[in-house]
Amino acid sequence: MNDLIIKLKSLRKRNVAKNAMWMISERIIQMIISLFVGVISARYLGPENYGTLNYGLALVTLFSSIAKLGLESIIVKEYISNKDKNGLIMGSALLLRMISGLLSIVTIMIYISIFNPNDHVIFITTLLQSLILIFEVFDLIDFWFQSQLKSKYVAIAKTIAYIVMSVYKIVLLVLGKSVEWFAFATSLEYIVILIILSIMYYKNGGQKLKVSLKLGANLLKQSYHFIISGLLVTIYTQMDKIMIGHYIDQTQVGLYSAATAISSMWGFIPNAIINSMRPTIYDAKEKNEELYLRRLKQLYAIVFWCGAFFALGITIFSKLIVEILYGQEYLGATIPLIILSWSTIFAYLGTARGVWVVCENKNKYTKRYVFWGAIVNLILNAILIPTIGICGAAIATLIAQIIVAMLAPAFYKDTKASVRHMLDAIFLKGVK
Repeated sequence: MNDLIIKLKSLRKRNVAKNAMWMISERIIQMIISLFVGVISARYLGPENYGTLNYGLALVTLFSSIAKLGLESIIVKEYISNKDKNGLIMGSALLLRMISGLLSIVTIMIYISIFNPNDHVIFITTLLQSLILIFEVFDLIDFWFQSQLKSKYVAIAKTIAYIVMSVYKIVLLVLGKSVEWFAFATSLEYIVILIILSIMYYKNGGQKLKVSLKLGANLLKQSYHFIISGLLVTIYTQMDKIMIGHYIDQTQVGLYSAATAISSMWGFIPNAIINSMRPTIYDAKEKNEELYLRRLKQLYAIVFWCGAFFALGITIFSKLIVEILYGQEYLGATIPLIILSWSTIFAYLGTARGVWVVCENKNKYTKRYVFWGAIVNLILNAILIPTIGICGAAIATLIAQIIVAMLAPAFYKDTKASVRHMLDAIFLKGVK
């Protein structure tokens, strides 16, 4: 019997490793293609048009946190805990997300009409990018594959979609198309992913989709804390671009967007590891508290030290990296890039803690410490952007990320344990 248990545990570990490798491989392929196509597109468009694209995308991302309804934080646990109801869970969640996506698109376009009434280019580019809010429901299928430790199907779908989107961009470059055509690229990628994953879902024995309003209401009841916290997180990660656009101009938005794109380039590693370890941590919580805490600290340690090595490399070679990737037109992004590279460490630590939040049922606290991060970020942006430009926005983001990841949770009795676990992990205590 003991031999059987050992073999099962060994098989589980191999599945987790394979799952992570598929997701990491997909992101590496995407990063390589991005370095070729994305960077060439940014050079072709120039900082101003590139800034216009990212200004609209910042608005879409801001509303995306509402459109997702916080379901991404609880859906994997629901799939694992209710395997016989996966079709009902997914169908109900899809309906909720489609409705929220449509409402978000309408709201975004009203916002653009009010604050950018005479800018036809921003209106069109933002509208085309906002279609993402409908088609990004594919992530509900993505999470189902994660719960089954079958992320290779998601990796394949995303790789194909990214290649399609990249070919589309290359065609636009060859034909010399305007920025509006480029705005549709990301939406096209999401459409392809949704089609492929839908086919793969049924081919892999996915249950028939059904809808239950009662279940939908229950999902919202569990996730509403994450809706608020997700919105607040997006405020302090996206409002900087929106405020730069209002206080300065779209060219500076373009420079800042280049810095954020490079600083988040390593994100495929922590995201893949978090997504792969999440099911095993949930499972350990139900069986063994000691194993649960060890796996949690291992997750924190991997995320922190990967981020520290990346940030150190960026700090040393930032100017060279910007010049090689984006060209001399974008050298103004160098200093913000250094600052933002260190902020991403705390951003992904916060993402990793989301696993602990779900396991400990501390959802209600998430929005509280994220609230303080958002407030500090908005205040600092309002003060620093007009005085020191995009470097001020980067500083505001770094301080906000530290507050959310480490400082604010330490002041709440029920969440300070997560900070203690993080500090243990950073100093490699209890990870073996």
